[in-house]
Amino acid sequence: MKKAKYLLLIIVLLAFPMIQNCGTSSRSTSSIIVADTLINEGWDAIKIGNYETARTSFEQALNENLTTAQRVNANNGYGWSLSKAGRIIEAIPYFEKAYASDNEAKVGLAGCLIYRHMSSSDYVRAAEMLGNMPPEKFAQVHSGLALSSGKVHALAALAYALSGDEENATRYINKAAALDSLLAGTTVDKIDEAFDLLGWKN
Repeated sequence: MKKAKYLLLIIVLLAFPMIQNCGTSSRSTSSIIVADTLINEGWDAIKIGNYETARTSFEQALNENLTTAQRVNANNGYGWSLSKAGRIIEAIPYFEKAYASDNEAKVGLAGCLIYRHMSSSDYVRAAEMLGNMPPEKFAQVHSGLALSSGKVHALAALAYALSGDEENATRYINKAAALDSLLAGTTVDKIDEAFDLLGWKN
């Protein structure tokens, strides 16, 4: 009888870590599903211009047990929800956490650095970041951001112009104008005119 009890005790002790792991895995899976829901709600809120709700959703998502991809996505969304609400400088730390793996975050960070212009190094970093992407490879993932290849080329042109690289500024604004040629009066079109006036465009 004692042997049977000892045997049962050994089985329970050996099985206990496996039971614990099962519970953790289930909780992790649940957290991942909750995070996905919050991240999707955040992007949906950005799409309709509800940036405060979006920010709250991304903030809650970042408190979950996230995968690496989810963390990048949530930080990118948090950055955009802040910048679109006019809190551009506050968005920088979130874009910093996402830009290495996400081209939308690269565009967001570059725009924030140009806006901040703490020193000329902000312009140089923005230009290098966009140039290394490069703009030709940009593809929008989230429609609520209203980004286009033309706009990204124009932003790259602006970054290069402000960093003193006239050759790349001219190259990218010409590409931006060509990509956006059917949309007269757009931001890209206006930047194109500004470059003309400044003598940065042939």
